[in-house]
Amino acid sequence: MRQGKSLFAPAILKFVSFKLPKALPFLGVAFEKRQSTRYRSGFDIEKLIRAAQKELPPEQLKILLLAVMAGLRRNEIDKLEWPAFRWSDGLIRIEATRYFHRKSEDSLGDVPVDRELLDIFRSFHARAETSFVVESNVSPRPETTYSHYRCQRHFEELSEWLHAKGVTANMPLHTLRKEFGAKSARSTAYMRRVERFAMQTSRSRVSTI
Repeated sequence: MRQGKSLFAPAILKFVSFKLPKALPFLGVAFEKRQSTRYRSGFDIEKLIRAAQKELPPEQLKILLLAVMAGLRRNEIDKLEWPAFRWSDGLIRIEATRYFHRKSEDSLGDVPVDRELLDIFRSFHARAETSFVVESNVSPRPETTYSHYRCQRHFEELSEWLHAKGVTANMPLHTLRKEFGAKSARSTAYMRRVERFAMQTSRSRVSTI
């Protein structure tokens, strides 16, 4: 309705040559104030990470860290292989591989990550049994024409865990990415504190695996 009413705005009507009725469509129609679509965090990220390092199995912990600390999408996490970690450059490179096919050019690129996060994944890498960062008993199916996830069970179990921890969105993994995206809107000091906390708790967790 907003768009319909905007068609009869003075800035538009000056280009109209035919006669219009005196009572224009939508005249007198009022709209409620627009609700902000800006993401608002509904959970305590430090508390969530603290619980994750105590309760989550390794593969689900990897998924959570890649989503909330690197902003990776579900499919990127599912198909991510260890060569994507550019240890000396401090980044994760998202590029087309045998298993990962981009949806657009925006899906590719380098993701700078905290040095300490890289150290955590170095520890995971030392124990890796396959080329995939998140291990699964399900083989990849690059030939399929539908979205297939090797780590579907991990995703589902992590989603259930997140729901239980108060991440109430229908797509909690996507909410973790939003949390990552909201970093730029927060104070640098606050986010550094979150990142250091995440790295310390994760390092403690990895050392016990």
